[in-house]
Amino acid sequence: MRPLASTLGIALLLLPACRTAAPPVAPPTGAAAAEAAPDPAKQYIDAWVKARRGDTEGALRVFRALDAAGWEVPPDPAEFPALNESAEFAAIRARISARAPRTALSDVAVEIPEEGLIAEGIAADPRDGALYVGSIAKRKIVHVPASGAARDFAAGEASGLGEVLGMKVDPARSLLWAVSNVKAEAAEAARSTLQAFDLASGALRVTVAIEEPKHLLNDLAVADDGSIFVTDSEAGSVLRLPPGGARLVPHREGAFTYPNGLVIVDGVLLVCDALGLWALDGEGAAPRPLLAPGGFPLGGIDGLSARGRTLVGVQNSLGDSRIVRFDVAPLARAVLRAEVLEAGNPLWHIPTTGAFRGDEYLYIGNSCLDAHRDGEVRAEGRVPTRLHRLKIAS
Repeated sequence: MRPLASTLGIALLLLPACRTAAPPVAPPTGAAAAEAAPDPAKQYIDAWVKARRGDTEGALRVFRALDAAGWEVPPDPAEFPALNESAEFAAIRARISARAPRTALSDVAVEIPEEGLIAEGIAADPRDGALYVGSIAKRKIVHVPASGAARDFAAGEASGLGEVLGMKVDPARSLLWAVSNVKAEAAEAARSTLQAFDLASGALRVTVAIEEPKHLLNDLAVADDGSIFVTDSEAGSVLRLPPGGARLVPHREGAFTYPNGLVIVDGVLLVCDALGLWALDGEGAAPRPLLAPGGFPLGGIDGLSARGRTLVGVQNSLGDSRIVRFDVAPLARAVLRAEVLEAGNPLWHIPTTGAFRGDEYLYIGNSCLDAHRDGEVRAEGRVPTRLHRLKIAS
């Protein structure tokens, strides 16, 4: 999940990452690489970097290679203003667009009538089907019951919330975990915070903060023992809060390029970043790259949800947004299948994260992240928030 997003997508996503994060380990070479095509996300990012630096020929060279390899995610022209006068770029984009998957479109399951939330994070309680939606602009969490009207769950100064990003329900302990961030301003110092709220009362139970700049807590995963794993996007790291702990400790530092969503599958922590999907087999372990059949791109995913060994995420930072599904092998040794579940929905306005609720995947369809600037929400963002629904077969 990323509060930086706009129509520039990957551009804004990568600005902090390029400054602070060391790259992950290189993907395998030789015989191992021959078994699966490399994730092309890095090539797309390379094209953006070249275009931003004025190397339009270099960017076009990358797009020629992507086009020749069958790339099927149309680049957003707003991400490549330096190429928009190029007839060749227009022709490449047209060919890529013609290859893009045509899918059925999801329905809108819930509409939150309050305008201007700039919603980014979402979590589901498996016990009663309630949803929790985080707001960046209003620095609060909204409770959406399975039936009935939405209401504030945690809000105001007493909540201690900043701009809310990732959230997860821990049903075993009846807690809602959330991360939020405050940017350094005249009235407030920079702060990145992990908090837990009692699901029954909304009372604040846990607060753990990093009170310094160049951190951005982004998403989290809850382990069976109650440990909480958190991505720190600007530091390129994964942190951990031990059960009953009072501070976040390093789990794997500086190993990722803007890490975002993470899930736990068969006890293995999976982390998505700008470049791909990585497995952490233990504390301090080097990230293990996962590759998908046919070179399907695994990078640029905003949030990640798991149901068993099925992963679903919103891939919104490698061109036009789409909802993707990955099925992984036991112990997350490989991605066995990858597919696009939805693309090209005209109701979308920067779709962001989702959550499983039984056989449904519910996600925020119109975050309107690009309408939030300098604490203000422009007119296009002052709209109700739509939660879309996809049925996910086993």
